[in-house]
Amino acid sequence: MFAPGARHRSHVPPSATPFVLGLVAVLGTILLWAALAAVPASDERSYPALARVDASAFRAVAYSVPRDGFDAVMVRATGGGVPRQVAAFPYAFNLHAHGAASPLGDRLALLHIGSPSLAGARLSVVALPSGDTLDVEGVFDFQSPAVWAPTGNRLALTARADDGTQAVIREVHALTGAAAEVARFDGALEAVPVGYSLDGTRLFVVVVDQSGSSLWVQHDGQVEKLVTYSPGLTRDWSLSPDGARLAFVDRLGVGGRTYAGRVLVIAAGTVSDLPAVGDQLGASWRPGSDLPDFGGPGGNLQLTGGDAGATYVFPLRWSPDGSQLAAAVYAASREGVGEPSETIEIVSSSRREALAPEPGARFLGWVRDVE
Repeated sequence: MFAPGARHRSHVPPSATPFVLGLVAVLGTILLWAALAAVPASDERSYPALARVDASAFRAVAYSVPRDGFDAVMVRATGGGVPRQVAAFPYAFNLHAHGAASPLGDRLALLHIGSPSLAGARLSVVALPSGDTLDVEGVFDFQSPAVWAPTGNRLALTARADDGTQAVIREVHALTGAAAEVARFDGALEAVPVGYSLDGTRLFVVVVDQSGSSLWVQHDGQVEKLVTYSPGLTRDWSLSPDGARLAFVDRLGVGGRTYAGRVLVIAAGTVSDLPAVGDQLGASWRPGSDLPDFGGPGGNLQLTGGDAGATYVFPLRWSPDGSQLAAAVYAASREGVGEPSETIEIVSSSRREALAPEPGARFLGWVRDVE
């Protein structure tokens, strides 16, 4: 089974041992491929204007680190700010809290398992900078991403029906915690919300089943299949900020490559390749770009300097102003034996910094300056 995101069944190693990047690490930069010609993606709809968010206000990063049986939720300014703990959640079975920051940078959605007897994950919404926590009723699929609407007032996640045979998409109001089922899929290996349209009226869901991978949309109380975009398994889904394109990684059945990065133009239902000679893994959209960035050995995101040839990146998320990228960096062992080591880093054109000094840190998102 496959699910989106670098930290949740998305990287190639089945397990990875985090390590702390030394302060003397070689500075690196990110090189981007020349962009392919942009494909028209308009669906000829007109969308109401949304409140503009000042991208320069996102000067902090949120993350979690395991400490004494709890996952501490931390916020710090980028560039070496002093971390501040805003919340903590117990973990079980070595399953650690994960989630995502809202588009406004004022809330965090966290999925966590605090009890060995819990048949699923709990959802909590943490307000910033106060740390006030809202616990949502019900349980969710622990592997689900937390997908926010552009206005930051609600989010969508995956749950399972009581009999376990159907995948359920639930939408949660971020201020009240009220949750409601908005879609249900029979026989799905996976049903994963991947994002909202620009105006927030449509929710896109990827469904992977025996027939392949398809994109569905939920709107006006109805659920509609838009297109089957791959006959096989796909992963690492990333919806463009305008909701017009879906980047994904296709699992190939034969040949020298295993994973190929591709882009679905939703309105046209067409799929384009971004050619590569090696595996592409992970996808993220840089603000203002018509094309996604892919990581992996064959991705267009490559580190330079030092022994960069022995490493590859798995992009997590660009900062709102496009100046920094949160990424998982995988480095091959010196002897070439065993799994690559992993660290989560914040990378810009002039520097690299470890997300946290502690091992096991998980990136949650870019947030406003809360110091």
